Amino acid sequence: MKYTTLIFTLLLISCSNEQKRSNIKGLTIDSNIKDEVEKHLADQSKFEQFSDFMQVYSNSLSIENYENDRLVVSSMDFSRKLPFKSFYLWNKDTLGINGAYGLFGGTGFYIEITDNKAELFHMLSADDFPTYAYKEKDSLIMRLEVPCTDTKIILSEIPDSTKNQIIYGFVEFKSNEFYSVSNIYVEGEEPKRKRTRNNMKIYFKSGLLKMNE
Repeated sequence: MKYTTLIFTLLLISCSNEQKRSNIKGLTIDSNIKDEVEKHLADQSKFEQFSDFMQVYSNSLSIENYENDRLVVSSMDFSRKLPFKSFYLWNKDTLGINGAYGLFGGTGFYIEITDNKAELFHMLSADDFPTYAYKEKDSLIMRLEVPCTDTKIILSEIPDSTKNQIIYGFVEFKSNEFYSVSNIYVEGEEPKRKRTRNNMKIYFKSGLLKMNE
């Protein structure tokens, strides 16, 4: 009888944890997203030197880029591929998932999942110089996490915080406005800032970020 009670209790705990993992506001859990993701990834062996830390691969690009309300880049059909890096990291009970086009700096997304709620941000990271600002008069910084509208998040699963798993996903968003400058400018001079926003759709796969010990 005690053994049966123990098994029943463990099953209840397991079901409860599974429900919490799948009942997160702001995202959809769909294991079938893996099949669609794989269609967009290529040349994964080309970037094996990065595999000790994160996933790096060629990934399809879908973006509309606006500068000062003018559409300057439109590539929404996933026909172009660019180097893409992605990883996830746990910080206590908070899961952060990063993905960006570019091997060093980058343009992409950041997902923060905590308290059964998922938030999606447009992430921008500079390479050599502070390049971005939230507002026109703000100091330029290296990384922005810009709030978004019309967001969509699909994940194959929520990874176990005690394991190193590969997860698959899709995000879609329209970013709020932010300010950016050219990567090259003379130190001490005030570079001209462009009022910028991006619409993006991104398929990705991510593993646990491996930190140097």
